[in-house]
This record gives sequence, C-alpha cells and structure tokens, in this order.
Amino acid sequence: MRSVSTRMSDKQTDSDAESTAETERTEREAAVDDEEAAIDVEAIDAYQGRIEEMSAEIEQREQTIGELESVIEAQSERIDELENQFLDLSARVADGRNFGVCPECNGPTERKGRLLRSDTIECIRCGNVVHTY
Repeated sequence: MRSVSTRMSDKQTDSDAESTAETERTEREAAVDDEEAAIDVEAIDAYQGRIEEMSAEIEQREQTIGELESVIEAQSERIDELENQFLDLSARVADGRNFGVCPECNGPTERKGRLLRSDTIECIRCGNVVHTY
C-alpha cells in the first residue's frame, strides 16, 4: 500500500511540478510579450515622430513651391511687358529708316503715311499693322 500512496504522491508531485513549470512558462511568455509590447510602443513613438518630421518638411516644401510660383508669375508678367515694349520699339525703328521686324512673320516693316487716317507701321510680307500713330 505504501507503494500505491508513494506512487500517488509521486504523481501529485509530478503534476505539481508540471503545473509549476507551466506557470513559469506562462510567466516567461507574458514577460516576453510585455517586452515586445514595450518595443512596439517605442517603435510606434519613433514612427510617429518621423511622420511629424516628414509632415513639417512637406509643409515647408509646399510653402517654398507657393513662393516660387508667385515669383514665376511675376517674372512672366514682366517678360510679357518687356516683349511688348521690345516689339513696339522694333516697330518704331521703321520710322526713320524704313526698317523693322514684324512680330508675326519676322518680315520687314515700313511706315505708311496716310492722308486722312493715322500713319501706321505695317509688315510688307503679311500686311500686319504693327503700330498705329
């Protein structure tokens, strides 16, 4: 009988040891999960920080792009104004020497005097009126 009770106590000791080992294993797994969770939180914080940095860079780039677009627009207007002045001066050159350049076809221009109407500078090749006095 003693052997039966010894076996039972051995079985109980074995089951206690198994439950203790299982509990320890569960605690270790929980500790590992906690460490992984801590790492994940740190990774998420780093990721969010990087996202904020990139958002700030994007806003700065958009601001720079807006400034450059306004500069380009102002320069385009100035270029158009200068082209008009250049064409006007080119046409006015025809006043004294009958020499100028048509902005449409690059042909020669000449001044045509009219009796009842205003004098004009016209292209000889295409007939375009470049300037009216």
